[in-house]
Amino acid sequence: MIIRKVTIEDYDKVVDLYKQLYDAERIFDNNLKKSYEIDEKQEKIIKKRIKSRKEIFLVAEIENKIVGLIDGYLIDSIYHKEKVAYLDHLCVDKKYRNSEIGTTLIKEFDNKAKKRGAKFIKLNAFENNIRAVNLYKKLGFKEYSIYYMKEISN
Repeated sequence: MIIRKVTIEDYDKVVDLYKQLYDAERIFDNNLKKSYEIDEKQEKIIKKRIKSRKEIFLVAEIENKIVGLIDGYLIDSIYHKEKVAYLDHLCVDKKYRNSEIGTTLIKEFDNKAKKRGAKFIKLNAFENNIRAVNLYKKLGFKEYSIYYMKEISN
């Protein structure tokens, strides 16, 4: 397996993996749309993130096939004493799950964030996404804060 920086040529597979991630997470949030649709604006945002030097955006490849991705960035914050990296997306192709690809991607993200001066990595996860939560805990992540959401009634 090779872990490398994403390139613009990877765009179609990146979108495919984002769709897989979206489909997997949709069961945890009934406010998510039925499908992950890429419009012109979304395409520009994704391509900008792929090209950005500020992003930590990596893909995992097996036999020249992209099988996973991880992306995030360093947070510019007036609140933190030390630099914090935010892990935004982690997805492994459903055919390759449970094969340590996610673990390897997170460890490489950790290394890249550390080289950029980050002392912490922060992420959000649905509490009911037990597989993801267990992976994060296995890799040393600890529960940090809780987000709340409520539906606004008419």
